[in-house]
Amino acid sequence: MKLIADSKTFEKEFIRLLKSYNEYYWLTAWASPSSLAFEKLDKFRDRIKKIIVGIHFYQTHPNFIENFLDLSTVRYIKQPEGTFHPKLYLFYNSKFDWEILTGSANFTGAAFNVNTEISTLINSKNKKANKILSEVLEIVDSTWNDSTLFDKKELKNYRKVWKNHRPKINSLSGVYGNCKNKRTKKSKPLYLVPVANMDWKQFIIRVNEEKHHSLTSRLKVLKIARTSFEKVESFKYMSDDERKFIAGIPNRLKVDNDVYWGYFGSMQGAGKFKNRIGENDEIISNALDEIPLSGQITKIHFQRFLKKYTSVFPGIYLGTATRLLAMKRPDVFVCLDSKNKSELCKDFGIVKSGLNYDRYWDDIIERIYDSDWWINPEPKDKTERLICDSRAAFLDSLYYEE
Repeated sequence: MKLIADSKTFEKEFIRLLKSYNEYYWLTAWASPSSLAFEKLDKFRDRIKKIIVGIHFYQTHPNFIENFLDLSTVRYIKQPEGTFHPKLYLFYNSKFDWEILTGSANFTGAAFNVNTEISTLINSKNKKANKILSEVLEIVDSTWNDSTLFDKKELKNYRKVWKNHRPKINSLSGVYGNCKNKRTKKSKPLYLVPVANMDWKQFIIRVNEEKHHSLTSRLKVLKIARTSFEKVESFKYMSDDERKFIAGIPNRLKVDNDVYWGYFGSMQGAGKFKNRIGENDEIISNALDEIPLSGQITKIHFQRFLKKYTSVFPGIYLGTATRLLAMKRPDVFVCLDSKNKSELCKDFGIVKSGLNYDRYWDDIIERIYDSDWWINPEPKDKTERLICDSRAAFLDSLYYEE
């Protein structure tokens, strides 16, 4: 019997066992294709006798399933009572020559590379070898009877659900896109991210504490933006000054004296952007059409917007893009510019350098969606209800630096 307490040793022993034995009988809660052990398993697939994999919480990678789709000796527990959670690997030549790995490690890339796992290696020389082998085979056979295969149609549907739920699974692990800290190489857990843990009362206090801009004036800016979008079918049908107001550039729109179009992100210095807005570039309007005025906003909406927007502005223009998004859907988007980026990134626990469109969604919007103040707003009066309707954009109030 041997205790294995680090991933490198676990991988080394696992590969040795794959090479040394002719039959594999396994139970694992989850499996993925991202490891050297997977490559060896694929090479020795004719040695698989019975491998049973769980798919609970959509943790098993669809590529693993696809790789063995044509193999009847790899089956799955699809909807158990409770969670199918064993990690048991029997490598077998004969009843006098076998080894078993059992412990905390699933057959995943993380288990072989980064996770903290504890496993025990037992072989046929153990004093209770006959009893152990008998019990393990009985468990494998019993589980085999409850397992089923995947077909191509089912895998296609599973992949869709897996893809849709992956960001949420990652966020619970503190993983948002490529947000790892450069120094520690680790992501910050969600409960340690200050912005995610503000409740609605704390959020409102911070919005009201802003020293640079009037809350009343900010609300008027958002009202003008909302009214402008609601009265036309598309951005291109607004008047020139309405479009410029939405875009955060100088305009002659007749508004109250205390209303400044630059609140929530002034784009006055963005020359090419100002020209395109002034020319009423139809592609910009088409890009904004990809963002609905109401309902859930997903990354697909964002990506469709970007596909068109970047055809006009190749490269990374986060300020101008997010200004437009924040004006159309201030409940979801915040304009990220030079005035708020430093403090926002610091509070969000993300690296400021290298921010691009993907990281804007993965590192910022996903965190907004996971924040207590965003999930559980509790507006007490009319003003708070208006803030609630634009709560993501109001992050600019929290992080703006003059």
